[in-house]
Amino acid sequence: MATHRRTRKASELKALNINLNKFIDAERMQRLTSIAILRRYWHDIVGTMMAERTEPVAIEPQHDGSLGLLIEVDHPVIADIIRRDLYNDIRLACFKRCKLHGLTKVWTKIQDGAGIREEKIVKHQRDVSYPELRLLAESLQDVEDKALRRQMFRAATAQLRNAQLKN
Repeated sequence: MATHRRTRKASELKALNINLNKFIDAERMQRLTSIAILRRYWHDIVGTMMAERTEPVAIEPQHDGSLGLLIEVDHPVIADIIRRDLYNDIRLACFKRCKLHGLTKVWTKIQDGAGIREEKIVKHQRDVSYPELRLLAESLQDVEDKALRRQMFRAATAQLRNAQLKN
């Protein structure tokens, strides 16, 4: 007895024609935009070492009308450094880099795994042709020390790979 499976029509993605202002007021939308900009430039604001251990997660209005920045950190020592030493520097850098006005408070929350990892940029290297490698090996044949000759060959090969990229 054969059973027939009913197949349903594949769903299709449809464009969202929603005006977000109906759901989110302008002030909240501005804070969401600001946090997105902060996250984009966080490495420039706090430096690579700190950015990989911290991340801005929220901008909250304060009772006096100013703004506060919540930063998640991966270790209590980093939280202490921000509170004691970097508080003012972060506020000023947020203003200079992201034009974030009215930021008066910066506080931290410890969260395992916090941080914004910088994407590694892969440099494309050209392939070195066999004739180039052969010429290079021939030019190094007079070097008697085998280890030195090998290192010179590797260094020269790396130069050849990167030479065309600079041109």
